[in-house]
Amino acid sequence: MLLAMHALNFLLLTLFLCSVCCELCDRGTGECKELTASDCPVIFYIQHLIANEIKYCNEIDDIVCCPLPLNNQKQAPVEENRPYEKECNHFNDIRASCHQSPFIVGGTKAAGREFPFMALIGLKERDKSEINWDCGGTLVHPRFVITAAHCLETTETKEQRLDPNFNSPKFVVRLGELDYNSTTDDAQPQDFNVVNYVVHPAYDVDDDRKVENDIAVIELDRNATLTEYVAPACLPPSSGNDHLQLTAAGWGLTTDSGHKSSHLLKVSLERFGDDLCEERLEVEIETRTQFCAGSINGIGDTCNGDSGGPIFVQHPRYNCLKLLIGITSYGSICGTRGRPSVYTKVYLYTDWIESIVWGE
Repeated sequence: MLLAMHALNFLLLTLFLCSVCCELCDRGTGECKELTASDCPVIFYIQHLIANEIKYCNEIDDIVCCPLPLNNQKQAPVEENRPYEKECNHFNDIRASCHQSPFIVGGTKAAGREFPFMALIGLKERDKSEINWDCGGTLVHPRFVITAAHCLETTETKEQRLDPNFNSPKFVVRLGELDYNSTTDDAQPQDFNVVNYVVHPAYDVDDDRKVENDIAVIELDRNATLTEYVAPACLPPSSGNDHLQLTAAGWGLTTDSGHKSSHLLKVSLERFGDDLCEERLEVEIETRTQFCAGSINGIGDTCNGDSGGPIFVQHPRYNCLKLLIGITSYGSICGTRGRPSVYTKVYLYTDWIESIVWGE
């Protein structure tokens, strides 16, 4: 009887470990596996180098979240009850009509109302009317914009930068713009002050200029008026790793040492595999949270001034909406043939974004 109970307990433990080891983790980009040379070699052989970065499914039993290759990553089902999914449906209903069209170096001019989620982020000196537009962003809620964390780096403290009585440049956001040097273009701009911003707590730039967790959320001083010219994009319900053809948009430089485009530009980009990306960039990227895109054989690219702007795809269910797949983070030399830029994956940050934008 005692032997039978031991056998049963062993069987239950085996089934438990099997169920744990078969579970997806890190939002479907990894799988729970034992930390052994055979089950998870990608972590086993470098664990002494990345000890602080290992994610555990069960630390006591040494079960880690083992990263899956991109082509094997599972797509989590759409969670219809998530706040951002409910809002996405609402945003689609708001626009009675929209363009059906399924900066940038090698880009073409965007049409009015084509990308109503685009945001300009700039600096305005106290008591001056001129605005220096430095970065891009993406409207994901009538009051919140997603951008790159490095776009919000300042010499002042956050409290000083947000204090209207402190003498420093202030962040401003413009929505609904097309050409910021024109008053006769097909645009209906709305300007906003920034009342708060949250930089991801793990944002970091190391001595080798490697950028990690380059993402931030900006809160506007009021809700935007949603129109054909101003409407949010949607957060992605899955990793987006299956999207190999992407679109980027922005008002950045049109050559590496050229001038910014005052007219919104768009460009089609190809996704680079991680190995090809690191070979072409000659730097190591954090493949769990970053990806590369560019023109493998051409010169299409994002550039300075496009930072913080979106890289996106058509929403599979809503004709009027786009999915925000990535955020323009950094690169080397803009528009160099076959050399990509690096983008922050949005999917792995949706919980964090949701806690700020739709949190209690």
